[in-house]
Amino acid sequence: MLSALFAIALLGLRAQGSAPYVSNDIHCPADLNISFVHNSYTYAAPLAQFTNLTESFFDQSWYDNTVITTTTGTYNVPGATRTGPFAGAIYNETLTMYSKHADALTMSYYGQPFTTVPTAGTPLKFGHYLETLRFESICGGTATYMDVLTYTCSDNPVAVYDVWYTIHMASFAGLAAKVGAPVLAGDCLPWELIFRESEKSKH
Repeated sequence: MLSALFAIALLGLRAQGSAPYVSNDIHCPADLNISFVHNSYTYAAPLAQFTNLTESFFDQSWYDNTVITTTTGTYNVPGATRTGPFAGAIYNETLTMYSKHADALTMSYYGQPFTTVPTAGTPLKFGHYLETLRFESICGGTATYMDVLTYTCSDNPVAVYDVWYTIHMASFAGLAAKVGAPVLAGDCLPWELIFRESEKSKH
């Protein structure tokens, strides 16, 4: 039922020519529990340095070294899909919303259920899940705020929370390392002045 409603909503929005929006407030079947993981990060580097690496729905290698084996649809257009391996299973995700502007990038995608097959430990059953990634320019264009919100149905919310949390933390820390961006502690002014002086010295 959830998949059918999702497909109808997506087709309707595409027919209207608007940017599809799918709520992350998902509903789980009776045998699964809903949980969410939200993490946010602020780094001292301009937005473009991050979006150059993260803007493609068809290339998510920055995110937990995600491997994509097949894709369908149009590049960064809602309705596009991607599949690949994850912990002994196959994930299958559909892009539900994509918005890119000079000062922000947001994308959401919907995942089909799968069950992990770990080399050790207990298999985890993931139901439907929805994830939103957001990147926003801050501090006069000298720094970037980003966050990720994951809603998921599962048979073990605590263990699944730990999985998503670990993926989020490693992925965004790795992204910042690739860019060479330090953590921004929350005060724009000192960093903005340093950045401006650094840019002046290049000319």
